[in-house]
Amino acid sequence: MKYLFTCLICLCTLNAWSQDVWDLQKCVDYAIENNIQIKQSQLDLRTSEVNLNDSRMSSLPSLNGSASLQNSTGRSIDPFTNTIIDQGVNSQNFSLNASLPIFNGFQIMNAKKRDEYSVIASQQAYEDTKNNVTLNVVNFYLTILFNQELLEAARLRQATTEAQLNRVKKQVEIGALPKANELQIKQQLANDELEVVRAENNLAISKLQLKQALQLPADTPMEVAVPELEEPQEVVMESSEQVFQYAVQNQPVVKSAEAQEQSAMYGVKVAQSNYYPSLSFNAGLSTAYSSAAPEQLPKAGVDNVTVAVPIGYLDFNGTRYPVQSDQTIPEEFTDNTYFNQLDVNQRKFLSLNLNIPIFNKFQVRNNVQRAIINQERSEYQLTNTKNQLRQTIEQAYQDVVAAAKSYTATKNSVEAAEESFRNADQRSNLGAIDAVEYTQIKNDYETAKSNLIRSKFDYIFKQKVLDFYQGKPINL
Repeated sequence: MKYLFTCLICLCTLNAWSQDVWDLQKCVDYAIENNIQIKQSQLDLRTSEVNLNDSRMSSLPSLNGSASLQNSTGRSIDPFTNTIIDQGVNSQNFSLNASLPIFNGFQIMNAKKRDEYSVIASQQAYEDTKNNVTLNVVNFYLTILFNQELLEAARLRQATTEAQLNRVKKQVEIGALPKANELQIKQQLANDELEVVRAENNLAISKLQLKQALQLPADTPMEVAVPELEEPQEVVMESSEQVFQYAVQNQPVVKSAEAQEQSAMYGVKVAQSNYYPSLSFNAGLSTAYSSAAPEQLPKAGVDNVTVAVPIGYLDFNGTRYPVQSDQTIPEEFTDNTYFNQLDVNQRKFLSLNLNIPIFNKFQVRNNVQRAIINQERSEYQLTNTKNQLRQTIEQAYQDVVAAAKSYTATKNSVEAAEESFRNADQRSNLGAIDAVEYTQIKNDYETAKSNLIRSKFDYIFKQKVLDFYQGKPINL
């Protein structure tokens, strides 16, 4: 017997461990970590950060190398002597080029500012997406709690009707009540059983909605933790204008729109920078190899001398006179090896390049106009965002006021219906009331209790929404 008792305790413990209990914080954390919209918003943020890094690096110099191999046959130009030859030539070219922007109409500076604000906008959009997902999860979570309370109320109502039916049966058996009373109670019991089924279905649907919001499969085990919800209390609320003024300074949706407006403003300056001249510094190093080069190459860095070189003859009265030309040649030569030729053929250069825009088919002007239109669009978007936020807060404020009044009125209704039902129950025990009247009073009482549950959760959720716009944490 002792062994059996120990096994039962172990089974109960294992069963408790197997229950996957989700409280509100766990649901919110899981949604933020796994929600696809949030992940997409993270990608947008990462993209804007890459764009900012690109703008910051654009002020650095660029360095590029190139190499080419060429094999030509027939009539071509010797890359070593630049003379026309008629033979096969293998040639190679190598170069290293560097460029540094000096001035480009402040384009780099404005592009960095533009992308910095774009990063801020993406960060705030990411926070706004998380807030929306959080509110959505809180709504579904409270709906589950609401449906659970309705289910408990429906089951309690069914149990009460079953107890009443047993009592009426005994009274019918002794002839204290007519058979019609028993039939009336049975009909009421059938209605109560139907309400239990409906409540169970609503609870299952609300759990499914929460799982879908968390992007969990429908068959995922989930047990929602039921917190101790205090009775809603009427509190002194700030005006809707005060709530709006706080929200417009702190809500990420507004901060994102403001940053987008600033980014668009610098986008106009970036486009306008193409009106200005640009100045850049360039440097390069190149060399080449040619199979058509002579066997002897002039040494690099050796002083040259001027010599008379015959270039032809001139006939005059039957006498041939040599014609000479002064040519500069190096004093020393070296063998034509691969690396010697690369050394001899080196070319270095430094340059300053000034580019002055004169006419470019109005492309710059059109780009500027597009940037201005984008800026105006961002201004309208900011205004629209503030207007929508104001309307949402005004609606949320009125919803809280209405929910508070509804909750107070519903509590009064329940108290009155409970007193009426208590009196009817006493009269029913004495056989002083018929089943129809008793059932009607009981239904009114149960309806009032259901309305109280509904108004309670409606009031709680609407308070949480208004708290959100006031920057208060959402918890239960």
